Amino acid sequence: MILPKKVVIEINKGLLKEAQEKNPQVVEKISVNKDELSKILDESEQQEGLIMQVAYLMAEIAWAQPFGGGNKRTGYTCADTFLRMKGFKLVIESKEDIEYLRKLLFEIQELRTKLDSDTLAKIVLYVSKRIIKL
Repeated sequence: MILPKKVVIEINKGLLKEAQEKNPQVVEKISVNKDELSKILDESEQQEGLIMQVAYLMAEIAWAQPFGGGNKRTGYTCADTFLRMKGFKLVIESKEDIEYLRKLLFEIQELRTKLDSDTLAKIVLYVSKRIIKL
């Protein structure tokens, strides 16, 4: 499996806890649809090539929303964690890069009926231009 389900859940919990500490007035629910998460991880693993797996993992978590909160942050963090396990990392150097990725992850979330292939292609391109070997 790309990442163990338990690890992804812990990543989400950690991100929500960190967000709560920074902004105590914003409460994000800690919950997970484990069946949906398993499906996401299985489908991500079936993608051909590292970049496709990473892009799909990030996009699918943002789109399918398996968690009560922090899905886009969890998608990105899981993608980065998986890359690092494989000896790579994403290099995001500017605020513009961060904002563009956020825009893509919001965009992928908007179309609720299916994972938008055009936006997924943009995420694949984004990842492919920013991946480096450790």
